[in-house]
Amino acid sequence: MRRSLRTQLLLSHLLLVGLLLGVCLIAVAGFFRLSRSVDRILEDNYKSVVAAQNMKESLERLDSAASFFLAGQQEQARRQYQENLPLFEAAYRVEATNITEVGEQAISDDLGAQFAAYRADLNGLMNAKSPLASKPARTLYFDTLQPRFAQVKRRVQDVLDLNQGAILRADEQAKTEAESAAIASIGITILAVVLGVGFAWRNIGAMMMPLVSLTRQAEQVGAGHLNQRIEVQRDDEIGLLGRTFNEMAVRLRASKLQEEERLQRAERMSAAALADLYDPVVVTDADGRVVHLNRAAEGLFGPAQRVRGQGVRSAVRDTRFVDAIERAAREAHVSAEEGEAAFVTLAERTYRLRATPMRDEAGGPLGAVAVLEDVTYQREVDRLKTEFIGVASHELRTPVTSLLLGVGLLGEGAVGELTPQQQEVVGALHDDLLRLERMMRELLDLTRLEAGAAPPRFEIADPAELVKSAADTVAAQARSGGVQLETESSPDLHAVRADRGQIGRVLVNLLGNAVRHTPSGGSVMIAAAIEDTTRVRFTVTDTGAGIPPAYVGRIFERFVQVPGATRGGAGLGLSIAQTIVRAHGGEIRVESKIGKGSAFSFTLPTAES
Repeated sequence: MRRSLRTQLLLSHLLLVGLLLGVCLIAVAGFFRLSRSVDRILEDNYKSVVAAQNMKESLERLDSAASFFLAGQQEQARRQYQENLPLFEAAYRVEATNITEVGEQAISDDLGAQFAAYRADLNGLMNAKSPLASKPARTLYFDTLQPRFAQVKRRVQDVLDLNQGAILRADEQAKTEAESAAIASIGITILAVVLGVGFAWRNIGAMMMPLVSLTRQAEQVGAGHLNQRIEVQRDDEIGLLGRTFNEMAVRLRASKLQEEERLQRAERMSAAALADLYDPVVVTDADGRVVHLNRAAEGLFGPAQRVRGQGVRSAVRDTRFVDAIERAAREAHVSAEEGEAAFVTLAERTYRLRATPMRDEAGGPLGAVAVLEDVTYQREVDRLKTEFIGVASHELRTPVTSLLLGVGLLGEGAVGELTPQQQEVVGALHDDLLRLERMMRELLDLTRLEAGAAPPRFEIADPAELVKSAADTVAAQARSGGVQLETESSPDLHAVRADRGQIGRVLVNLLGNAVRHTPSGGSVMIAAAIEDTTRVRFTVTDTGAGIPPAYVGRIFERFVQVPGATRGGAGLGLSIAQTIVRAHGGEIRVESKIGKGSAFSFTLPTAES
């Protein structure tokens, strides 16, 4: 019958529940007995123990009050006497009303009598109408008060010893009861376990035989053999489980076929999209072997049939390409250089290289994908633009210089005295021409730097000297603006390999910007510190208004100026600084918070690296 399996399981569980219930009841009964023993200890003796301890403490303080009195500190003695006398009497009342042991009543009565006599003598000392002389006071203390104090203290100790002894006896009794309860619980638990295991073994043996057969066939289905069927000739729950497995196998087979078709279709679509992609794409496995090239990549590295399966070093033969793929696979993040290092030239075309790692769900390496973005046209446009800017800047310098000379002659009155209004116009023209001349000089410098016409002249430089030289250059500007200029250099700095003039220009530019954008009363700090064993970091920090978040990522672009900032240039200084730092193998960055200030920093490699 269908209910037979359920009935057997129910009976076995009811037996186990009954056994567990019996064990629990015995354990609970033992806990109740232990609880009563503990309660009895607390109710009978604990109050008396606490009262005796309180009496001892109060009695010691009363004796101390007498000592204070003899020492001439009568006010302190009377105050301590008045504070502790009620405490002793309250503790004695607790003891007198909590007589629980044989002989405790006699001790308590004698304690009360002894304390009454002690209190009377002590009260006479404390409340004497005229202070006793030193010798009579000592005689009263040592001949009367001290012996009575010792008698009272001894009786208090008798109360404490009597109740503590009772607590120890009760504790031993509770331990004995606990051991007995534990032994009984262990015995009953062992019996219950034996009965439960025996009954469960019998029922499990009766049910496991068909389940073992069912499990073996289910393993075959789980291994992918979905055409198999489970034959179970039973009408109970196990038979129902067998039929359910057969239905599941049919559905799994249909789902598997559908999923295989979907994956094959997606793979075909991905392969077609990758093959027709305009940019060259190379896919490698975890061992660095080429597993796929699209048509654009075949035009660079040869037919896929010949290259596929080869190591990327032998198939590609470009060091930066190979390093980018290996670095992406090893470090598990996108490998993308910045600046000129990001571009590779293959077959007279210029490409931007990006290598991305591939990982499985567990984070294990699967390989890497390298994409070559054809930027030949953009590079040519950049080159032409740079050349145009350089030529325009160079050609405009002569007329601008001539205009500056002419405006200077006008301002000096070489062609006649000028009216105040004419002087104002000429002064404005002179300022604008100076700004234009500076902008073209910066454009020309930037063009030469980007074109490699002004490479760094490396030498060994002391970072502390670079910091001091830059600070001295802008010190006058800082003083005139009311800005405090500070320097800081670590004592154990390593020398750096740098062009003193170019790096000095970067530091002066950063310091000048910081001073110009810091209000009077603020401060600017220039510091040099060790980044690691191979780099030194230079930092310029100010307490100015800060840079809006929308401009933090664009601040190093050409002609970018923060709205509302003080006007002082064409927005080329930071772009020139970035170009110089990158030419030195370093990186420049900025951190800024509105209202808190900004921090520009860049790194330089040490001379030993």
